[in-house]
Amino acid sequence: MNAKRNSTGFLVKQRLFLKAYLITFIEKGRPYGTQMLQELKEQFKPFGFSPNHAEVYRALHELMKEGVIRPDKRKLREDTFQEVTIYFLRDSEKAQSIKQQALDEFIKSHALLEQAIEDLTDK
Repeated sequence: MNAKRNSTGFLVKQRLFLKAYLITFIEKGRPYGTQMLQELKEQFKPFGFSPNHAEVYRALHELMKEGVIRPDKRKLREDTFQEVTIYFLRDSEKAQSIKQQALDEFIKSHALLEQAIEDLTDK
């Protein structure tokens, strides 16, 4: 009973949304997972979206599995054994493809929502 569920194409898939933003954060030099999580929460709090730790790291792990990014362990400070994981792009072409796919989904969802707002608004 592992039938793959077909997408209805309704609104944006959360994982794709997270992947696109994580790639963008890495491109902009913000490669720490906790930093990306915090930025997502701050940026989208006004819209009621607050991804949790597990969702963000699941998306990061999928990007690693897909060969889009790679992790690297670094010491937090030279005088400590504590390490942090930072992420780097491994395949820019795949990264751009994911971002384009997300953008296409965002545009379709935006149009759908605009139509719904128009239809449900008394004029």
